[in-house]
Amino acid sequence: MTRRHGFWSIGLVLVLLLAGVPTSGPVSAAGVGAGEYRADVPYPEFMPMWREGWAWTDEEGQRVRYAYDGMPLGGYLYAWFHNGSGQPVEVKDVLLQNVSLAQGIAPEHKPSGQPDDKYVSSLKFSKLPGEQLAELVAAGEPVWWKVEPMVIPPGGFGQITVRLRRDPKVETLAVTVPALPEADGKILLAAGRRQPRFFSINFTPKFDAVYAYLRHPSGQGIAPARILVDNIDVTSACTVVADPSVDTVPVMIRPQSPFKRGSWHLFEAAYADGLTARVGMTAWQPGLVYGMWGYSRVGQTEDENRKFYLEDMRVHHINTLLYSLPGEVRAFLRTREGREYSRKTGIRAMTNWAGDAVDAPFMFLTDEPDAGDFMSTMLDPNKRIGSLGQWLVERANMFRRAEPGTPVLLNVDNTFKPENWYTYAQLADLPCADPYYQEALQSVYKNDPINLGAYLKPTYVYGVGTIYQSAGAPKPMHLILQTCRLDFKEFPFRAPTPEEKRIAIYYAIAAGAKALSYWWYTPFGEFYGCGGSGKDMEALWKEIGLVGAELRSAEPMLIRSCPATVRINGPRFLWVRSLLAGDDALAIVVANDNIACDRAGTTIRPIERARLTVQLPAWLKAGDVFEITHEGTKPVEWRAQESELTLDLGTVSVARFVMVASDRSLRQESQRIYNARCAANVRALLGQAKSE
Repeated sequence: MTRRHGFWSIGLVLVLLLAGVPTSGPVSAAGVGAGEYRADVPYPEFMPMWREGWAWTDEEGQRVRYAYDGMPLGGYLYAWFHNGSGQPVEVKDVLLQNVSLAQGIAPEHKPSGQPDDKYVSSLKFSKLPGEQLAELVAAGEPVWWKVEPMVIPPGGFGQITVRLRRDPKVETLAVTVPALPEADGKILLAAGRRQPRFFSINFTPKFDAVYAYLRHPSGQGIAPARILVDNIDVTSACTVVADPSVDTVPVMIRPQSPFKRGSWHLFEAAYADGLTARVGMTAWQPGLVYGMWGYSRVGQTEDENRKFYLEDMRVHHINTLLYSLPGEVRAFLRTREGREYSRKTGIRAMTNWAGDAVDAPFMFLTDEPDAGDFMSTMLDPNKRIGSLGQWLVERANMFRRAEPGTPVLLNVDNTFKPENWYTYAQLADLPCADPYYQEALQSVYKNDPINLGAYLKPTYVYGVGTIYQSAGAPKPMHLILQTCRLDFKEFPFRAPTPEEKRIAIYYAIAAGAKALSYWWYTPFGEFYGCGGSGKDMEALWKEIGLVGAELRSAEPMLIRSCPATVRINGPRFLWVRSLLAGDDALAIVVANDNIACDRAGTTIRPIERARLTVQLPAWLKAGDVFEITHEGTKPVEWRAQESELTLDLGTVSVARFVMVASDRSLRQESQRIYNARCAANVRALLGQAKSE
């Protein structure tokens, strides 16, 4: 193992281990399981934005505000176990406090097993005795549960995930897998004990390495003593770097042979203080998804429309097509000619069932289950969120059986905020949310303009992304941003401006998004998409294309990155966040904070002579500093004094994306990608030459 620690000595770690400091250890093949309750992390700074716009009113006819300061949240119960039975095991039931979850979280009606059979599940529909249901409520009131992988091979490991509506009222939780011998299937855990966690796990495109990031409950960057994958000690194949002043510790794992796409693995990091981070993770890497929802009817024929649509997507750097899209486009991409087109351009289509698309980046489980939860009127409104969860678990398993090599994506809307994002974040392979800032801004003007202050800039996007990254970690997060004008009969609202969309995009990246898409392109209807005519839509669509050039040029860094707290100082009106990219790079997201968005548009005052001082992580020595722009990479003026780096950014108009790297190789790679994929498109978008 390669270790580089800022101010920490590997000798100290070894001394502590030899001195007999107790460790919780890995999930043992000898039959010792492990468990953890991980409470939701509240973010009170975002609370002013969580307003509800739906039709739930109180006795006086006033709209109910679901969120409030100090509102109770819940968390996730995890249990890890070893299959020592000698036979493959498919877990059909799990006991919590010796009570069946399969019988406790009961469906409203008997499921037919058909994909279209949507059903609500709740403790309310259970036929279990009242005292057993009381045990479940005391344990935190389970909402949904699942087991991964679906079939645990002999000698393999599995993970139980249970969503709890509220924190447990008991100190000890007992989880049992009846399908296993008691030595393997019984796990006891202390509900109040905080463990380290994997905050992000990212596989490389060839699955020959993993970039993982750990956070310790102390808030300090503390390096683990051992790294295990599937109970095998891989510490010698890892590079671990740490600095106590940085809350996140990068761990690079390079196995002897690549991981298999779609394979499930148990990751563990054991610490000298006796704590252990654990998580199960499937090997996925869809790449940097830059997607678009919606379609067009520009051509006189289907063939003309298909060619126009695909060309418009390609030039704007869109590489993923999501629903709805023209049927002729989907049909074309399934042909031999279409597959070759996809190979050359990188454009792929999402699918919602096996065989519907070739080499789909993911399968779409469903849209906005939290909005569907609100329609579960047989339940108390405060008990509705997550009521579709068990149906979605079963539906996701249907998808995996049909197409095991493709991850499943679930999009969560904006109902029952912020509990909705916590509730569904761990259900699918890829957590997705749609923080529509434009609709939120329209809603506050229409219904309660007194709350406008919280919406003067697209903080809504960053708030949702921050919560969702925290709740969905270590899975790669996908955020959908709104790109349409609201042509409502009552209280219409303008389209997003290029400035606020650029800032919203980089807010999403700063929150940890590994994928972005836009809703939507369709240029008609009351949601008039960015594929339409008019100066407002044309300017917005062009900006999406230009930012796309920046993000796609930064893809190798972004798909292995993780948000981290690095000490950076700058002007008062400069919004700055940072992302670690392994042990050799740091990304700095810079946005102009002197901005106001209102009904008329966006007012922004450039910041001149902007300068940042960056306290680099102890392991990173700056060898190159550059900016990724829609015109390619550009040098940034910098100087270093020991570990402090000073950056002169000049004038910051809207947002900047700055990279600090240990050498010039990252810049060269970004520029190579830009030249190959983006340069000609940017010239076309800017009205210049359309070819080399």
